[in-house]
Amino acid sequence: MKKAKKQTKLGLELEAAMKEVVAHRRGKIALESRVIDPMTAGRIKEIRKKVAKSPKEFERRFGVPARTIEGWEQNKKVDVAGRVLLRVIEKDPEAVERALAG
Repeated sequence: MKKAKKQTKLGLELEAAMKEVVAHRRGKIALESRVIDPMTAGRIKEIRKKVAKSPKEFERRFGVPARTIEGWEQNKKVDVAGRVLLRVIEKDPEAVERALAG
C-alpha cells in the first residue's frame, strides 16, 4: 500500500484557486474584475497632442524618448510601465512633471 503524499500549502491554495475559477466559469460566483481600456495608437497620439506639439516636445517634458512615442503611435507594443505613464499623463500631466522635478 502506497502512502499518500502530504499536500503542501501551495498545493492547497492552487486547488482552491482552480475550484474558484471553475465556479466562476459556470456562473456560480462572481469574481472581482477590472476593465482596462486599450491603449491604442490613436489614443496615444491624442494624449501626446493634448500635452505636446511633437514627440520631441513630449520627450523634453516627460523624458520618454521621441522614438518610443513615435513607435507607440505607429502601433508598437506599449509595456505596462509605459501604459501606466501614459494613463497618468492623460489624467494629470502636471503630476508627472512634479514627480520628475523633485
